[in-house]
Amino acid sequence: MPLLVVLALACFVASLSLRVVDPMVPGIARDLAASPELIALLATAVAFPYALSQPILGPLGDSAGKARVMKACLAVLTLSLLVCALAPNVEVLFAARIVSGIAGGGLIPVALAVVGDRFPMETRQVALSRVLAAMIVALLLGAVTSGVIADAYGWRTVMALATVLSAVSLIMTLRYLQPRARAPAGRFSLGSIMTGYRAVFSNPRARICFSAVFIEGLLIFGFMPFVAIVLEARSAGGIREAGFIIAGMGVGGLIYAGIVKRLLARLGGMFNLMRLGGMMTATGFVTVAFSGPWWPAAIGFVFIGFGFFSVHNSLQTQATELAPGHRGSAVSLHAFFFFMGQAVGVPIYGAMLGVTGVPVSLVAAAMILGAGGFLLAALLSRPLPEPPETAASGRAR
Repeated sequence: MPLLVVLALACFVASLSLRVVDPMVPGIARDLAASPELIALLATAVAFPYALSQPILGPLGDSAGKARVMKACLAVLTLSLLVCALAPNVEVLFAARIVSGIAGGGLIPVALAVVGDRFPMETRQVALSRVLAAMIVALLLGAVTSGVIADAYGWRTVMALATVLSAVSLIMTLRYLQPRARAPAGRFSLGSIMTGYRAVFSNPRARICFSAVFIEGLLIFGFMPFVAIVLEARSAGGIREAGFIIAGMGVGGLIYAGIVKRLLARLGGMFNLMRLGGMMTATGFVTVAFSGPWWPAAIGFVFIGFGFFSVHNSLQTQATELAPGHRGSAVSLHAFFFFMGQAVGVPIYGAMLGVTGVPVSLVAAAMILGAGGFLLAALLSRPLPEPPETAASGRAR
């Protein structure tokens, strides 16, 4: 079985598990007699441990083997999803989602690092986009089907189906994902972790990439748990419609994944793609800010999805080359900052929406994201400075 298929399936399950709850927030709240605002924090309950596990799981993949880490994390994710489906109360559900977040931390970033290990730079962005497409399909199907199935059969049925999919991915990964022959062996220790992090942050582009994905997570994914809440407040729909809206992001992402190779050729590389992505994301947020019925918001999320993946996939590609000898550490730090942004984004949006309202909050996000695409392209297109020893030897000659 092709490597990309196995990695894509694992990323599909991880992405599905991370976002499957978003459209179901009001339904879970009613079933467990909790407030929607509390249940919306399930997104934070996943994102924080996902982010905080990265400083360990990335270096662990570099030293103990990325395939081994992925298999262990898929096993834990499967069990945690089963507990979610059977959770008798809010406390157990939150605990299970925390474990899901930790396990998810060893799947998507480590899979992306595997792509970085096994594909050369000239084909890497396209290879990454194929794995990304699986994550997009998970977002698309998870949003639509979780909303529809939860509306008809309850949210526990959705979580049970996610458990089955995770178990299938675990079986496939155990069978087909093998370590690289002659892969360099490492020793997992605090010293090796710090060595990897020093190598990553010695690259000036690291701070740019990590700051950018933090803001992406905060502004884009921090809003998602509030989609159904905003719809109900506007009398424009509920759980099912929220699923359709969030699925729009997946549609935009699939459009991107289908044409990324041609886009890169037509636009002259990833930096113009990032500029286009910023403008598309801003357009989508403005559309959502002023939509009345649910369907214009769904169209807005198509723009958001295309724009987000245009920028994010470019940042992922940059992250895989920050420190080639410590690729697991680099990609996991990338995920750490991305999910920390998501984690703090939920309470920030919760406060902002109550104070400034939906239109003002989303227009502010649009302005930041639109300008961000141009700023990132300008910063990342600059040539890297020469290492001090190289510059010194050049002067000596």
